[in-house]
Amino acid sequence: MWEKLDMLFLTVMAFCDRTADRLAHEEKGASDMIAILLIVVILIAVAAIFRTQLIGLVNQVFGKLTNFVDQ
Repeated sequence: MWEKLDMLFLTVMAFCDRTADRLAHEEKGASDMIAILLIVVILIAVAAIFRTQLIGLVNQVFGKLTNFVDQ
């Protein structure tokens, strides 16, 4: 029984070591995260610049929806 638990423990430890090694040497995840953050910042900036136009558009769409549902 103890031998099986030791083998399981060693297998899990080897898997963790390989995963940590891949994570430390792989830089793709960091660049993907930066790209996503950059896109979010750009979307927020565009929304802030065109805030009044976006609010007007949303109000117009919801007004048309309300009229359509009321009929």
